[in-house]
Amino acid sequence: MKIAICDDEIHFIDALCPLLEQWAKEREIKLTLYRFINGDDLISAHQGECMDLIFLDVIMPLLSGIDVARELRNTNQNVPIVFLTSSREFAVDSYEVKAFNYLIKPVDRAKLFLVLDDFMKTFNQPKNFFTAKTADGFCRIVIADVDYLEAQNKQVLVHLTNDRTIVIRELFSKCAEVFSPENGFCCCHRSYIVNLNNVARFSKTEVSTIHNAVIPISRNNYATFKEVYFNHMFE
Repeated sequence: MKIAICDDEIHFIDALCPLLEQWAKEREIKLTLYRFINGDDLISAHQGECMDLIFLDVIMPLLSGIDVARELRNTNQNVPIVFLTSSREFAVDSYEVKAFNYLIKPVDRAKLFLVLDDFMKTFNQPKNFFTAKTADGFCRIVIADVDYLEAQNKQVLVHLTNDRTIVIRELFSKCAEVFSPENGFCCCHRSYIVNLNNVARFSKTEVSTIHNAVIPISRNNYATFKEVYFNHMFE
């Protein structure tokens, strides 16, 4: 498990790390900790490492913790974030960026362990991820969050169910291996793969998703798409 701590107070990081290590040791979890004193370094590192959990100080110079979280969310990073704050006034802001939780400083050991145990319940749930190359590094995409994929030149646009789009630098053929009928997807066109669970309706020429996207079906793919769709629906 990879956990990042971002706080401009080094002494706080020094105090938090042993608690995290103790929690991991008691639960026999292999843990790697990453330490950052500013948000820019955290954002850059996360693009390459894909952290499993981030502890993020709210009040920091230059980029605040809320700003860092917004940047992560704007680049479609769905990593769980636990905010660290000395005041409850930032609780509303933490929900706006879909924080997993927040802890009041100084962090109480018992409360920290409860938050970590809650995180583990989520972490241990089976989820299918696709780690893809981007222009800046890597991002981890939850397969169920994908509405459809679109091949465009030498990159792939991954359209998510939250109306955001991730541009990845992967072969469309590689994406088709991951986003396959076994995982609830079907290639309806040589340039499009759609999430079958999100199909609202389809004709011989196009598919409409429940998220209001309209994508083409090629003549050559229609019969296969129809068969795969109904097999999936009545599986």
